[in-house]
Amino acid sequence: MPRIITADVFKLRYDLGGYKLSYGPLTDMFPVLLKLTDSDGNVGWGEANPQQPFTEEDADEVIQVLKDELLPILLAEQDCEPAEIDGLLDKVRPEKHLLAKGAVSIALLDIKGKRLGVPVANLLGQVIRTSLPVSHPLNNGTAEDDIAVVDAKLKEGYVDFMLKMGAPSSTIADEIKRVAILDERYGKSVRFKADANTGWTREQAAEFLAGVENSLLAFVEEPIAKGDIDGMAELQKNTSLLISADESLTGMASAKRIIEQRAAMVFSIKITKNGGPLRAQALANLAKDNGILCYANSMGEGGITQAASLHLAVTTSNLIDIGHSFRSVLRLTGDVTNFASFIKNGIVYLPEGPGLGIIVDEDKVRQNALVSHHLARD
Repeated sequence: MPRIITADVFKLRYDLGGYKLSYGPLTDMFPVLLKLTDSDGNVGWGEANPQQPFTEEDADEVIQVLKDELLPILLAEQDCEPAEIDGLLDKVRPEKHLLAKGAVSIALLDIKGKRLGVPVANLLGQVIRTSLPVSHPLNNGTAEDDIAVVDAKLKEGYVDFMLKMGAPSSTIADEIKRVAILDERYGKSVRFKADANTGWTREQAAEFLAGVENSLLAFVEEPIAKGDIDGMAELQKNTSLLISADESLTGMASAKRIIEQRAAMVFSIKITKNGGPLRAQALANLAKDNGILCYANSMGEGGITQAASLHLAVTTSNLIDIGHSFRSVLRLTGDVTNFASFIKNGIVYLPEGPGLGIIVDEDKVRQNALVSHHLARD
């Protein structure tokens, strides 16, 4: 690939509207967008999605890392092949700054796809599917709250839902009852999964898993503290339900530890959290080699990250057979892409154009930018 001659970094604000998680409501997201331009005039877009306390870095830290460390290295390179740049940046900062690295990787893949006239999915491997069912989130609350949303969304084509749990306002008995009511009402016609977002103690998680042992839950995600692999391993050992690793799954080191201890049977893959499509693909391949399924998850992402995630998901053979997280853009106010147009009746469809296959409204990006930086090759 030709050299990158300019890089533009933007900090935006998206309104999430209030998403109730175990550690409190999320209202605003501050994505970092990256525009790269190569010597032939091709443009690629990347995105990072910091979300504290889920991620260690906030948007300003991501921007600083891009501006002061990663982009100067990129702009000095003669050949900007995505995999080689990933490797170079990993040597500079091993297992660090995955959000910023991911934005660079997405943008380089977007450029490469556009240069070759092929979708990013074709660069990642064999396209196994061209669409996926979409999961709809359900806030922390009661079964009655859930039923009102589920009944409405069934009419729109959604049959997969993520139950958010772990809030201090709900007891474990409440959550067990919630699952039982939903199973009784919907049976196998609707598919549910539960996500506690690290909100429980080991004892609470064990109580919940025992109480829903015979439920239809597809999996239970990150029930206890981030990084408590020993605790997750003990939980997985004592339940027939699948446990999914999300917050605890970052790079290869954490993935290998989870596998060694059999602490989860599902990997929750997030393009931005895991450092971009190529690093995320390496995690998915490692999971496949060890009999672990993958879930294409999201974290309040805009259309650039969502598109990149979809391009990887359609090539991933060990994807769990359930709805995946591709409706962030329908919940956000302010997204600068047309990714929402690829979601219809509870299904997301792979864009057919080259690169990411989406349109980024650069005028809107620049108008809405809270912060922007321009870097050029010397």
